[in-house]
Amino acid sequence: MSAPSTKTVEKASSSLMRRILRHLSTLLVITAIAVGTTACDQFDLDEPQPTTSVSLDQAVNTTSGFNSLLNSGYDRLQGVAFYGQQWILYPEALADNAQLAQRGGNRYPNAISNNPRDHMVGWGAMYSTINEMNVVLENIDGFTPTADNPQAVKNQIRGEARFLRGLAYFDLLRIYSYMPGTIDGRNREPGDFSLGVPLSLDPTLSTEDAESLPRAQNTEVYDQVVRDFESADSLLSDNSAAPDGPARATAAAAAGMLSRVHLYLTNWSQAESAASRALSLTNAQVVDSRDGGFEAAWRQASYPGSVFELSMTSGQDATGADGLQDLTFFTDPNNDGTPNNFAYQLVTSDDARSIYASNDVRQQLFASDPDGSVYIEKYNGSVAQFVDRIPLLRVAELYLNRAEARAQQGENGAAQNDLNYIRERRDLNSITPTGQTLVDEVLEERRREFLFEGKRFFTLKRYAKDIPKPQIGPNESIDFNSNDLSERRLVLSNIPNPVVQSNKNLKQNPGY
Repeated sequence: MSAPSTKTVEKASSSLMRRILRHLSTLLVITAIAVGTTACDQFDLDEPQPTTSVSLDQAVNTTSGFNSLLNSGYDRLQGVAFYGQQWILYPEALADNAQLAQRGGNRYPNAISNNPRDHMVGWGAMYSTINEMNVVLENIDGFTPTADNPQAVKNQIRGEARFLRGLAYFDLLRIYSYMPGTIDGRNREPGDFSLGVPLSLDPTLSTEDAESLPRAQNTEVYDQVVRDFESADSLLSDNSAAPDGPARATAAAAAGMLSRVHLYLTNWSQAESAASRALSLTNAQVVDSRDGGFEAAWRQASYPGSVFELSMTSGQDATGADGLQDLTFFTDPNNDGTPNNFAYQLVTSDDARSIYASNDVRQQLFASDPDGSVYIEKYNGSVAQFVDRIPLLRVAELYLNRAEARAQQGENGAAQNDLNYIRERRDLNSITPTGQTLVDEVLEERRREFLFEGKRFFTLKRYAKDIPKPQIGPNESIDFNSNDLSERRLVLSNIPNPVVQSNKNLKQNPGY
């Protein structure tokens, strides 16, 4: 028998390290103790905790150790409670893009009805990622990799850590906080509630290091997110050791995420610049239906238009504890090989489908089940049964981010060009709206392009718009600026009660 290749040995070693370090926040007491959290909230960690431990010295004295810490951050994003399912589907169900299939189901009815506390989670897990990245950034300066270009390797590690920390803080802000300021004359902070989340940039390695931090202002945390993504871009750009996309962070992914953050902050010129930079850095292309193969692109193991995506592995990822927890199971009635998938329950809303023109190629992804519900085939077991890649940043978003930013700045012609770049590749005619009509068209194009990709709720939230609920009843909606906290709280998730109870400095969100 021939000896295993170096690549095979490295892959096996990396896999072992990932398993050992999967919950490194527990093993090294690198938990979110620094912000007075528990190790997880109700869905954050669904695996048994290891009984063995790895010393901090072992984790931060080798390149593979540092990369395993990074892998822990990437792996956590794949969880069922995060982008592996809920962070993709909840923003559709909490808004107006999704409704229950005729057969119903027991996982998403409360989200469709926007019941209190039935919302996205992530507090404990994202602080575990933040703390792991703080460990990386605290220790990387004192480490000299064995490599031809050790500085390039150190910058790769720093860059990916800054990317993952920035993404974790950004996701926490989106879920638990309001966006700062106003937009189009509407207040984006109802009741002038401007708290963000606790901001910690130092690692917690023991209970002696722990402190109960209060929530920082949302602007302060957003500023840190911007710095992290800008730093990631700089460290990964023109770096010979930087990973290739889309399965890991790249300079293009960092710039693209930065364009998204600036849209949330209504920093229109910065959003435009960041989107342009990302487009200049990526080789990804908008899938063009004029060349055929639009449906086939959604069945590939890696979506060809991805700038950053979660790359799943058959037998390891996206299957959950019972094998029935991934995106495919909840959105496609046929993914288990039969037309009677019992977990299938979330389909496209009538309202969402009404905004597609009859010749819009994106309708090729719609299919009807035997009950007449119309589902979408973006998640169809493209990697293996129950396993899909999950695009988190597509090049199409970069064009629409820039179109929105340009439209908001009155750059009508340039915004029209970006909008029509997408429309033409979806078999639609070019249009020439201006002013607010142009902004509205870009937002509607965004809704069409990213249906069931976890964006709709946040688009409505960042525009401080009431959230329409036509799938519940005519004229039903959630009043974004309601004086009634029982209604207004539906826009923010509640911080887990054990976290609030353990940290006297931590203020719960209004209405909870």
